[in-house]
Amino acid sequence: MRHPVGNSQNGIAIYVDLIHSDAAKHISRQPYLLGLAGEALRQTTLQGPEAILEYNMGRTIGYNFVVNTKATDNIFYAQLVREKTYTRFVKNGQPDSTQYLTLILRRNEDDNTYELHDAWIGHLCPPQPGSTNETSESRQYWANHAFVLDNQPLQMRTVTRVCPY
Repeated sequence: MRHPVGNSQNGIAIYVDLIHSDAAKHISRQPYLLGLAGEALRQTTLQGPEAILEYNMGRTIGYNFVVNTKATDNIFYAQLVREKTYTRFVKNGQPDSTQYLTLILRRNEDDNTYELHDAWIGHLCPPQPGSTNETSESRQYWANHAFVLDNQPLQMRTVTRVCPY
């Protein structure tokens, strides 16, 4: 389902797939992400096949649930429901308030629009280790960062304290 997000500063239409995209997972938990994305994209000139934006909204917009971790933190790993990649979690962590919104867009060559592939509140971070788009920075970054355990839907049979990557 292609849902309009808005237009970029240079007049390019942006859409999001509210069923199958990575952005859909975050938007379903935080529907106001659509409005924030539209607001940020109106101030952004898009070009190229992919755009990765870390946008400062100039005001607090929510909480960043990816936090720095210490050796004394209670860390575990688990797969989210319908995910194959393990996610690193910290119990009893506190999310940080943030002004930053991260957007990942890909151009659709057929009609010269962009699709909002992913969006979240917080800073840009490398993909998780084990994912298909893992980068050379992924393992080092995620060795010192984790998602604050909130009420994410976990596959309970995958919960482990042993690092799976």
